[in-house]
Amino acid sequence: MSLPASEFWFSTTVRRNRKSFIFANVLLLLIMVLVGGVLVFFDVSLRSGKIIFYLFYIPFLIAQYFLTAQRLRDFSVTGWLSLLWIAIALLPSPFSGAFSLAFLLVLCVVPGTEGKNRYGTDPLQV
Repeated sequence: MSLPASEFWFSTTVRRNRKSFIFANVLLLLIMVLVGGVLVFFDVSLRSGKIIFYLFYIPFLIAQYFLTAQRLRDFSVTGWLSLLWIAIALLPSPFSGAFSLAFLLVLCVVPGTEGKNRYGTDPLQV
């Protein structure tokens, strides 16, 4: 059984498997696309549109950090490594995109530690 994708986005104590990580990110992305679509559809003014967008974008970034940290804990690696997204974002444009894609592929493709690790029980065995 996999951890539900819509639960525990801001938890620091769970491990998240690949399937749950991917579905949680897709759900977050859909929310952001929906917010952007609503802002465009209602032709919100520039200033108020930015405020509304950032009211959703800041929690989106925080949720992304926690989801990445949960996925890294499934590798039996500290969640602090999820701060690599900041360092990657500061790189010049072609390198930033390439390293972001590589990091995301590692998170989505590499299986987690089987069984219990120092961060908790296997999310597939719960």
